[in-house]
Amino acid sequence: MATSYSATNGQNEEYTFDAFEDGSSKLVGEQQLTKLNQFAVDYAQQIWKIEEALDETLNEVWDINIDPVSIYNKPHEQLDLIELVKTDHKIFNKVMLVFSSICNQARILKETAENKFYSPLTVFGEITGESSEGDVQIEVGKLLPFMIDLSAFVNRCYSLIRNIISQFASIYQAQKNIHTQFFKNVHLQAVYYSMIDIFSVLINLDSIITQNTALDSSWGRYLRMVKSVKQEPNKYSVSGEEDKLWQLEKLLLSLKGQLLEGFIFQSCIQQEFDFPGVIDVKGNKVLKGEFQYNVKVLWSMFGTKIMDSSELNLRERFPGFMGLYAFYIALFKDITDKSFFKQVWEVTKRVPMVSINVNVFWFPADFIQQLMPGMIKIVGGSPNHMEIRRDYLRIVDKEFSGRVKSYYLQVSRWMVRMESSQTRSGTLWDVSLSKVGQIIQGVQLSYHISHLLKTMIGLHMHLTAPLKPSDVRKLFQCAEMLKSIENTFHRRSAMISAHISMMVQQLTDIINEKLNVVRSKYAGRSNYSEIELDVIVALSLCSDLLCGVATNERITVVRLCLNVIYQSNILKENDIEELRLHIKRLEFISDIGKIVKASCDCSILFWSRDLFPTYLQFLYQNPSQATSLQYTLTGLKDVVSVLDKAIHVDNAKQQLIDVYRNEMEEMIDKNIIQPLGKDVETDLRLHIHAFLNIEEKDPFKTGIKEFGKFLELKPLRFFDRTIDIKSRISHYLDQTFYNLNTVALFDWKTYSEMRNMAFYKYGLQLLEVHLPGSTLEQGLDVLEIMRNIHIFVSRYNYNLNNQIFIQRSSNSKTLNTINITHISNSIRTHGSGIMNTTINFAYRFLVQKFSIFSEFLFDDQIKSKLYKNIKYFRENKEQLNNMYPSELVTELERDIRQLGVSETGLTFLDHFRLLITHIGNAMGYIRLVRSGGLHYCSNAIKFVPDLKKIPKFQDLTTKDALSPETIQASTNLDSIIHNLSNNLSEGTEYFKMLVSVFATEFRNIANQHLKNFYIIVPALASNYIDHMINSKDKLFKKSKAIGAEALLFTDDGFAIGLAYILKLLDQNKDFDSLHWFDRIQLKCETDQKRMLAEANAKGIKEDQNHLAIKKIQNFQQEYELFKYSFSGSRIFFKD
Repeated sequence: MATSYSATNGQNEEYTFDAFEDGSSKLVGEQQLTKLNQFAVDYAQQIWKIEEALDETLNEVWDINIDPVSIYNKPHEQLDLIELVKTDHKIFNKVMLVFSSICNQARILKETAENKFYSPLTVFGEITGESSEGDVQIEVGKLLPFMIDLSAFVNRCYSLIRNIISQFASIYQAQKNIHTQFFKNVHLQAVYYSMIDIFSVLINLDSIITQNTALDSSWGRYLRMVKSVKQEPNKYSVSGEEDKLWQLEKLLLSLKGQLLEGFIFQSCIQQEFDFPGVIDVKGNKVLKGEFQYNVKVLWSMFGTKIMDSSELNLRERFPGFMGLYAFYIALFKDITDKSFFKQVWEVTKRVPMVSINVNVFWFPADFIQQLMPGMIKIVGGSPNHMEIRRDYLRIVDKEFSGRVKSYYLQVSRWMVRMESSQTRSGTLWDVSLSKVGQIIQGVQLSYHISHLLKTMIGLHMHLTAPLKPSDVRKLFQCAEMLKSIENTFHRRSAMISAHISMMVQQLTDIINEKLNVVRSKYAGRSNYSEIELDVIVALSLCSDLLCGVATNERITVVRLCLNVIYQSNILKENDIEELRLHIKRLEFISDIGKIVKASCDCSILFWSRDLFPTYLQFLYQNPSQATSLQYTLTGLKDVVSVLDKAIHVDNAKQQLIDVYRNEMEEMIDKNIIQPLGKDVETDLRLHIHAFLNIEEKDPFKTGIKEFGKFLELKPLRFFDRTIDIKSRISHYLDQTFYNLNTVALFDWKTYSEMRNMAFYKYGLQLLEVHLPGSTLEQGLDVLEIMRNIHIFVSRYNYNLNNQIFIQRSSNSKTLNTINITHISNSIRTHGSGIMNTTINFAYRFLVQKFSIFSEFLFDDQIKSKLYKNIKYFRENKEQLNNMYPSELVTELERDIRQLGVSETGLTFLDHFRLLITHIGNAMGYIRLVRSGGLHYCSNAIKFVPDLKKIPKFQDLTTKDALSPETIQASTNLDSIIHNLSNNLSEGTEYFKMLVSVFATEFRNIANQHLKNFYIIVPALASNYIDHMINSKDKLFKKSKAIGAEALLFTDDGFAIGLAYILKLLDQNKDFDSLHWFDRIQLKCETDQKRMLAEANAKGIKEDQNHLAIKKIQNFQQEYELFKYSFSGSRIFFKD
């Protein structure tokens, strides 16, 4: 094959052609290179985006306000204490297991109290306040199972304290046994710390319950209800359940005595601890000495660190330390060590108050006064606790501003270090140790800032001392720093989680290194004493425990082991102190999330929310600090976890949290958003109208407010809502510009310029507000008036001649009016059928008013006075010249005024006049609707040339044989024109209709009391005239004290209402027989002549008597105007 191929190849050599390259191969290669290059660029961009997203230096990735999840670092394991405490020394195992179990139970009880009991007791009665009768009993009923659980919890604490004392009495005693030999030199301070925690829980419960006054009050009301039900079981349908009621009452009294009277802790230390023949406590001198030693040692450590910069969570244990000391005195009756009590008293003066749970504060001096009153004499009589607290508050107030400034610098420096991705030079060990130091420094800062915040608020609340506005800003600055620290921990949680195992390993290595000093002392020996053997076993167990995760159980056993190791006296005091510090750090690092959350908690702001508007006002005056608002809002919502645990309400979120959130949002809207919108609008106007040479503001005097700082804020996250200040300001400006442009269409160009200025200066995207140049005279809609006719007739006055309603008062500088054109346009919108519906609504309204009208005249006091006046007039008709005397009117007005006056100063006669006015306004509105309907029909049919000769379009289209559709359209046109012509020519006499509807009932013999109405008309007319004169006089006065309701110049509703009622009662002739208008005319003329005669007799000039005569003339003129309106109204109701 190969030979043949070669031959063939050789034969074809003469046919070999020159190579020819057309460039296609190169083109394909370049295209592939281009694709590969593009792929590399795209891939690099994707990698860069991923790297940017995962870069730990980017602060935007982790946001505590919007992140749905967070990293939880608390260690956990399945092993229990029995499996952890395993050595070859059985007695050691037994002892360690007993005391570690006790310490573990104390820790669990403390966590249970904090998670389950504190919050419901604290928030009982919050926001909703003390509820009304009935609701209180329901709330206490919901709380009752919780209180039973609390009682069981308190009893469990009592039992644990008894168990601890029994264990101590068994191992610390004069009789030698295997246990006393073991504990001869061991001081179990870990167990004493557990007792301190239990005593803290009991004292905290006492403080929370006694400081919540709503709880005790509501419990008492619930108990009274149970007693009432027990007294009358049949009334409440619980007959036969007396035994259960008795048991319930006994339970309530028992719970009140145990929990609500402030004796929870006192009952604990006063319970019986001696068991004769088994355990001797009070007479045990060894136990007393051990107890006294540990109390003094713990107090010495506490007293030296309580106000130190490295203090952490010591103040929360202060009540427990005091409880331990009080327990020692109550148990052994030892008050001989006066110098030690003076040390305790000095600490109480340095720390006069401790915040134990959100808004609950504990005062050590009051605690000593209550439980150790005899010890007060040691410090010299009876010190003034309140004065000591006031002195302390003055010191805190004086140093407050400087301390906040110092903390601000420290927090800023700490945050920069935490956010920095650069690590200090050195080994990995040094880097890890540096991270631990930074974390602890952050928590210490938050602890001290939180203590300062709570101390300021608590002392001012307790002493009712005022806060300076500048201090209010500093208080919220403390909250901002706390949330900044918490936010920093949240952002750096990934770094902390990555290093936490290394930190724990480092701390355990340091602890083991310290313990190696003890191990080296016992290395290479074969014989050990019992104490040395215990120390070696403790060292072995401690090493084994430190090899695992740092759970609470392991740390508890390690502390107990260290108490055993310390008896060897090999370690120096400095080494022991360093061991304690590293164990504390180990416990701290293991539960960093919970500790940070607790130290940065700002729930106390909920009970100080009255200060929030002051803070917002300061913030608004200083826009450069606007970015701190988000931190403050984050602090304000910390209380949600507390409110959410409320038991006395069905839905804590809806009844407590939502109310609180809405309250805070209203404050933000009132103090930030509303004034910001107005100021931005004003600023835009000044910019646009700069050509008017408006006097410029001096920035050195008035300052410059950078409103843009608020608009640059990201949307604020508050609870489950978002507050976007920029969008709200945009909406406000859109709404304002649109509304103002509708009033003055020619200003559209100005508002467009302001819109553009808002975009360039503030970045606001506003809507176009230019409207077409047309308008629609609509006014109030008929439907709105119809549905709210009772409001309409009371807020508008009717003018009979012009057929117009005028608004009584308005918040603006203008008053609304309603006339025929408005009604006509409204009918054109809704159709003429709305007229009949309006009459139906008016009818229902009149029925209600006439019911009140009848009740007034049926009243015995009114009816008797009217009968008396009728009788007098009939008997003296001839002497009175057939004219009703004005003296009877005056007397009737005086008698009715004696019946009572309302809060607004109106008599029953005034209210009766207003009732008739409202009826007349309703009738005037009916007249207006009818006129508006005629106006609408007139406008609609004005294109018909001759109403008397209207052709039939249907006949014309049929005649010309047009399409069916055209014929149908012509039929509809004929129907519409026919309806319009009928409505225009005939109309509907609504007045006659309403007269016929009510007249039969009014004239019924069952309503005889209404026949006296005509005799009260003169009094009503005089009352109306006085009302009109006063109202018109006030029009010319400029006093701001005069209400807008009192200013009016027309009120013809009274006249038409009076005419309508007289027609219904058929009393027009009876009223005319009084000749009342003639009497008024005669009286005015007589008074004028009398005044002129008296003036002439006394030599008074005419000018000096002008005002009195003018008053009479005004009175006469108003009566004449009323007479004309009344006469015109009667025409409407003539047959």
